[in-house]
Amino acid sequence: MLIVMKPTDYNTTYSTIIDDAASLRQFYLLTNQLSRNKRVRFLGKLDDADNIEWNFKYRGYPLTLQYNIYNGVTLSQQNGKDLKVVNEVAIILKSKRDQ
Repeated sequence: MLIVMKPTDYNTTYSTIIDDAASLRQFYLLTNQLSRNKRVRFLGKLDDADNIEWNFKYRGYPLTLQYNIYNGVTLSQQNGKDLKVVNEVAIILKSKRDQ
């Protein structure tokens, strides 16, 4: 059986790079800072050998913080409509990273 996709059958999300050379330790520092300073509660976690994704809500918007051994730490929206919020959180995380 052949399944034909319609042009509206896909979902594209954009990721914002927080630190392309981040270590796993830095990922955990960022998640700790989010949970402490912004009172973010992580809702779902996917931990693989080379990729970690932690889902959370920021001001009601579902976001994902991801660590990948090849790409570092990235932040993305889950529904494709929250790019403004992603940029806001990215600025917060990047400022924490530089401290």
